[in-house]
Amino acid sequence: MRKMILTMLLVLALFVSPAYAAPAESENREADPEDILTDQIDELNTADWEPYWKALQDQGMDISEGKSAKEMIRKLVTGQFTLGWKDILDRILDVFFREFRPNLMLMAKIIVIATLCGLFKNMNDSFRNPSVGEVAYFACYSIIVILILQSLMSALEIGKTGIEQMTEFMQVLYPILLAMLTAVGNVTTSSVLQPAVGVLVGIVGTLLKDIMIPLITLSAVVHLISYISDRVQIKKLGKLLNQISVWILSFVFTIFVGVLTIQGAMTSSFDGLSVRTAKFALDQFVPVVGKMLSQSMDTIIGCSILLKNAAGVTGLIIIGMLCLAPGMKILTLMLLYKLSSALLEPITDQRIVDCLDGIGSVLNVLFITVVGIALMFFLTVALIIGTGNASLMGK
Repeated sequence: MRKMILTMLLVLALFVSPAYAAPAESENREADPEDILTDQIDELNTADWEPYWKALQDQGMDISEGKSAKEMIRKLVTGQFTLGWKDILDRILDVFFREFRPNLMLMAKIIVIATLCGLFKNMNDSFRNPSVGEVAYFACYSIIVILILQSLMSALEIGKTGIEQMTEFMQVLYPILLAMLTAVGNVTTSSVLQPAVGVLVGIVGTLLKDIMIPLITLSAVVHLISYISDRVQIKKLGKLLNQISVWILSFVFTIFVGVLTIQGAMTSSFDGLSVRTAKFALDQFVPVVGKMLSQSMDTIIGCSILLKNAAGVTGLIIIGMLCLAPGMKILTLMLLYKLSSALLEPITDQRIVDCLDGIGSVLNVLFITVVGIALMFFLTVALIIGTGNASLMGK
């Protein structure tokens, strides 16, 4: 009996004694956030981002003083990078006027030829010889069409290249952001978004590049043909093609945003609950070091979310700059065609005026296509950033 009592007292002593020392010890073992962040940034692989970053720097759109994408993320994490609205506006205006100057010369040529065409038309009215006027109109219109085709092909090519670059960069950026989302505990969100949004990004990029660009090209060609002569009546077809392009864009944008909204709303709350459950289990069921592990988990998740946000913001900056150059070129051309149409209306043949206005409308659809895909990718990255932050707030 005595041996049994001594054994019980010894067992109680072994279990009770460490319980007094554990809390004080665990408080002194919290990880340093700066060290964790430095290690996480060093481990981050941004090698696939660098060609896009370097290409933007070569185009004169450097905002990081020659630093790499990883250094840009480090600056964002440490709060050393600032970019105000004035800086953003200055860069947009700089790119706009850089594209505006060469296109202005092209528009000057078109205006001069269209003015000559107007003079020939007035002379034709004076001599009352319609055949001479039609020949003069056809000669001037042919030169104008050549000039329009040069600018239009350039705009279509740069628009297509912009869509390709943004889609390829998104396919590089997306897996990294999803991996970071998984690292901060959003396992459900990551597993749901990975197939859904990954497939959507690929489909949307291919659709806009291989269907929208040829459709816009066809619409522009129909517009140019429909004003060659009064006998050619296909103006309605050009407007219909433009309208079909707008319908396709609206449909694609609606589906994309709808899927993103539903997926984000479905998963973020569940992830927040899962992380809170894991922390509670660590704190309550792991003896001695449970509280210390729970506190360390908070620190590591906080640092990971900070890094995820910085990487996401860097991705947003790259997508924005990839869209800026083609977007500004197409925008300047569209404005100049619309402006030329308005200026030439009182002095030249109405067919040339309508042709220039129609090409401006075609470029408007191209501009919406390029900016629209950038906005869709913006929303995707913003959703990933916001989902992780929502889970943190839920804790």
